[in-house]
Amino acid sequence: RQVEAISQREDFFAAYDLAGQINRYLPNDPALARLMGTIADDLSVVTDPPGANVYLKRFVADESGPPAARQLVGVTPIAHLQIARGSYMVAIEKEGYAGLERTVAGAILRLSGLLAPSPPIRLQAKLIENAKSPPRMAFVPGGDYRLVSWSRPTQERARLDDFFIDKYEVTNQEYKEFISAGGYLRREFWRRPVVRDGRALAWDVEVREFTDRTGLPGPRDWTNQDFPKGRAGYPVTDISWYEADAYAAFRGKDLPTVFQWEKAARNGLTSAAGVVMPWGLFAGSVERRANFGGRGTRPVESLEFGVSPYGCYHMAGNVAEWCRNESSSGFATTGGSWNDEPFFFGRYGDYPGSYGSDKLGFRCVLNLPGATGDQGAMPLPLQTEVPVYAPASEAIFLGFQKQYHYAPAPLDAVVVEVKETDDWRREKVTYAGTDGERAIAYLYLPKNHPPPWQVIQFVPADDVFFGINALPVRVEATLGPFIKSGRAVLAVVLQGFPEREWPEKRVPPEPESAEYRDQAVNWITDERRGLDYAATRSDLDARRVAYIGWSVDGPLKLGLPAIDQRYHSVVLIGAALYEANTRMLPEVNPINLVPYIRAPKLVLQGRYDEDSRLKTQAEPLHRLLREPKRILLYAGGHAPTPEFYVPAINGWLDETMGRVKPR
Repeated sequence: RQVEAISQREDFFAAYDLAGQINRYLPNDPALARLMGTIADDLSVVTDPPGANVYLKRFVADESGPPAARQLVGVTPIAHLQIARGSYMVAIEKEGYAGLERTVAGAILRLSGLLAPSPPIRLQAKLIENAKSPPRMAFVPGGDYRLVSWSRPTQERARLDDFFIDKYEVTNQEYKEFISAGGYLRREFWRRPVVRDGRALAWDVEVREFTDRTGLPGPRDWTNQDFPKGRAGYPVTDISWYEADAYAAFRGKDLPTVFQWEKAARNGLTSAAGVVMPWGLFAGSVERRANFGGRGTRPVESLEFGVSPYGCYHMAGNVAEWCRNESSSGFATTGGSWNDEPFFFGRYGDYPGSYGSDKLGFRCVLNLPGATGDQGAMPLPLQTEVPVYAPASEAIFLGFQKQYHYAPAPLDAVVVEVKETDDWRREKVTYAGTDGERAIAYLYLPKNHPPPWQVIQFVPADDVFFGINALPVRVEATLGPFIKSGRAVLAVVLQGFPEREWPEKRVPPEPESAEYRDQAVNWITDERRGLDYAATRSDLDARRVAYIGWSVDGPLKLGLPAIDQRYHSVVLIGAALYEANTRMLPEVNPINLVPYIRAPKLVLQGRYDEDSRLKTQAEPLHRLLREPKRILLYAGGHAPTPEFYVPAINGWLDETMGRVKPR
């Protein structure tokens, strides 16, 4: 019973270990044998050549305990070894050969309400002799490859030869070696002329474009050609594509093409069951696997449990990475950075070659002698045709608005949990929601400003919709500065979020379906019922409510401030319209809703947004927004930094809702 209870919590390591202890006293127990299909997995490892030691290290999500030690589990070939179900780091080692690292995982999948174990784990690896394996690089076998990431910029296939790729992002220390060797003074490393405004710059001019804080050649955030103290093993950032390419030439390497990069990062893995990361299908937090969430870069050799199928570190998060392919505006980037959401691992960016950022770095590839073809270095022209949308008339919109009507009903609101911090009081509230469910909301009340507080209603980015982060985690990371500035924050946990997961694993409804419409209407209704609750509180100023949507698209984020007229101010961050919107039923089509957002609107948009392309997806939306509106562009990608968005939004809210009261 203990083993079964532990397995139901999906703590399979503990359940398996306890089962092993029990088995010594009760061998062949039928109840235990029945449970082994749930708590145990099947591992096979084959190497070429055989005779390699295989070590396993368990992944434990809770860092409070001691780190797991690796254990030798056998010598290849290993066939059908029983191990506890869970996630592992696998190390494969043989004398005279370069070692390999992989992550593997077994899980219990929920499909249409049924529980099923994931397939047995099978690993095949080709070992490379030490003499033929460059240091700090991983071997990737060639073959035809087609990009599978959601935002792939081409449907073409590329023929890849075998190649090596850096296991780690290029570090500050490694880049300093390039500078010390005269890298900025040696013309032979600079293989491409710097292009500015369509014009190639002369050699003696181009290198003067790239200087540190003291005016010497080097990364923008360095001083006197030296990186900040204590950051030798961190990824080099604030360099242009041209500098990254010159460094690669200095090492006798190249920047990876998008095809090489993605094969090394995910090896073609894709799934309709969820978000794919380098270590496999996403499940649970990325906290100990990838560096996302706005805390700055981490050392390149950290987070071993996030390695890719070929043993590369930080291909998701830490820094986005330059690739070799030219794009419409410059060169391609991918991987996502520390300031992005985890799903940006599958996004491709498009930045000018001279652009630099503390969120952008690189790694290199070594193409083997005899490699043929360009390894997928084709140009990646992005869509340039700017769509023009014709929204519904106001009379038709008013008809749509009636379909969002909900009958007044008692909220039956209850504060079920309170959490106090130095800066705010967080109340977890439940109230009567749609379809007879109890809706959940988190209300944050400032401690250093007096009530009644103005209210910000917040709808988060897709990391919460995808179940990657819980809503309170995103609120506190993103909106904490506004609570400290004296405004309350209300965030509703929608059906499908962590805490209100769908009753069973399901395929999302098609955008043109009635099911999709019903889901959007229910979400909007639960948000509006949250506003109803705010209006019952004497400590909240329900006449001054702002709406903030992050990574704004679709009928919920764009429709809510149009359907409900109680917002005094609206802020849209990374807002866009997509071709898929045209296939939605007209009453939930954002094209028909955004013109009727009547409150003053502030839009924050990155010039190089990887998710909401400025010209083809963001600007068509901007044109549909009626006055009053203000569009602020920043020189960056999808996620603005707090240094930009906090003062911009605070200033806007002061202007449109009035300043908060001082104590």
